[in-house]
Amino acid sequence: MKTVLSSLSLAVVVALSASTVQAQEQQAREHARAAAVAAAKAHGKEAAVSMQEPARSYFDWGAVVHPSGEVLSVRQGSVADAMGLQVGDRLLQVDDLNMAEQPLEEIVGYLETLEHGNQFLVTLARGTETLELTGQASATVIPGWRLEVDVTNEQVNKADSDACGRISVFATPPQSRDLYPAYFSEIDGENAPPRRSIIKLTPGKHVIELHELIADQWLRRTKQLQQAKPIEIDVKADTTYYLAAKFIREKRLSTYREEYWEPVVWREVKQECEGS
Repeated sequence: MKTVLSSLSLAVVVALSASTVQAQEQQAREHARAAAVAAAKAHGKEAAVSMQEPARSYFDWGAVVHPSGEVLSVRQGSVADAMGLQVGDRLLQVDDLNMAEQPLEEIVGYLETLEHGNQFLVTLARGTETLELTGQASATVIPGWRLEVDVTNEQVNKADSDACGRISVFATPPQSRDLYPAYFSEIDGENAPPRRSIIKLTPGKHVIELHELIADQWLRRTKQLQQAKPIEIDVKADTTYYLAAKFIREKRLSTYREEYWEPVVWREVKQECEGS
């Protein structure tokens, strides 16, 4: 068993699943934001801290290959699966790159450079047979993002007593669940403080209006000014409610009345909240 685990630890993942990539992007963004806030507070900076990452694409082949060339797994529905690749096959060559002459990392790097629609040829050994399989690259695009943290304006207190709860749009919601960032428009009928991502409120029922910040390639909005949408929350003391815009994918064409989204609470966390 130890030998198998050691071999697996050396395996190179040729392609990550979409959900894994989204999770990694989410985690990287959260860590970047937390680090920016901590650094700004530590050095007493008053200016906003900005971070951004351009849009990028990757080719998801869908196979995990050991450095020896053995195929360890093939994800169902992937390009590798469509080509007919099977667990136990031994990779010999990808286009002009031969496993006997180039390390697997170089071949993986080559696959990652393939653009959408490019065809490639894989030569492999299956038992005593040598097979050639043809595949077509299918690129997945990760949209770019920009994040701005204004440390001096991160939180505002609207609670009228020492007891309080919080509403927050600080944390980036998981897009794998069709959840996207949003920003406060109104709190109980009053304009929300601009550029504030955390607001302390007195326990009780509150109506919060949000604007959506959905970034999805399938969404085509009208040019008219987008409307905020309300959500009522019964705020409990020492509880933080994380808000987001829920993208209703099957209604993505219903943009006139903005039926394609709704404000939601996507996470509740028990967290001590002091009124001061």
